[in-house]
Amino acid sequence: MSYNRLKQIYLGIIPAYPLGYVLVHGFRGDQIWAKLWTDRSSIEPGEHLKELVEQEIDKLENIKKAVYRVALTDQTEPKVYGGLYLTSGSELQFPIRANLEDVEKARRLGANLEIDMGFSKYRRKIEVNSAAGDEIIARLMLSEAAKRFLVCRQIQIANSGEFFCIPILAWFGISTTGYLVLKAVSMAAGAWIGALSAIGTTIGAFNLFMRNFEAHKVEKADNMAINRGEEYLTGAIDYFESTLKLNRMIRRVLGEEGERTITKRGDSLVDPVALTKRLRNARKLWRKLKEEQIEDDAE
Repeated sequence: MSYNRLKQIYLGIIPAYPLGYVLVHGFRGDQIWAKLWTDRSSIEPGEHLKELVEQEIDKLENIKKAVYRVALTDQTEPKVYGGLYLTSGSELQFPIRANLEDVEKARRLGANLEIDMGFSKYRRKIEVNSAAGDEIIARLMLSEAAKRFLVCRQIQIANSGEFFCIPILAWFGISTTGYLVLKAVSMAAGAWIGALSAIGTTIGAFNLFMRNFEAHKVEKADNMAINRGEEYLTGAIDYFESTLKLNRMIRRVLGEEGERTITKRGDSLVDPVALTKRLRNARKLWRKLKEEQIEDDAE
């Protein structure tokens, strides 16, 4: 295959990611492609969770109208699709535990808990009416402060143009670099090697960038929520501690499979930033806040 043909194929691949990104984040209806990616739970969010979301959105500044949809996900971590500033709006997905108001309501959700911690091949059903099920149900519960922190944090992500636009801009920048690699390597080693080098460079560099970007987004979103006040800082600590305890319990229940996906401290291997690191940061901010309060009282 000629250099020109391979170049055309590479250039044709470049719009693939932005197109897929728009399909996932630009539509909030029941389109077939949206259902494939958004992975909504069949359980409807409760009124209390919806009220929390509405209260936090009302606190946003410089926003005339926020278009959003509240949904639940069977995953352990929340997700955001779209943006509050888009015509189609944003979909805020919260883990089912954010929707639980009491233990009895949790029991009524179904006869079984299904746990996979993000690794579908390790999925296992846990009987609710068992000792392990009882303990997991108890640890699923979140304090009101933890729920408010979680809601605030996700709204900050949904309202951030930076978080929405950077992946697309990075893709165009990296794929442009890949095109330069294609030209340079093709001249030195042939069209096929040039094409493979360009594709490998683009995909490898973008994957590395996205891992770092997701870690940055997690930490920045935590801080954006925490900076809104002491209540959110308390909620962050509660949420991180509660999730670590839940993960450690799941690790014990899953046995060998759990050891492959969760560390002894309760960090999930699929998380971009370890929960223990996020908890350390929150506790550091808590100590700083208390020191400032002591200094103010002394004055």
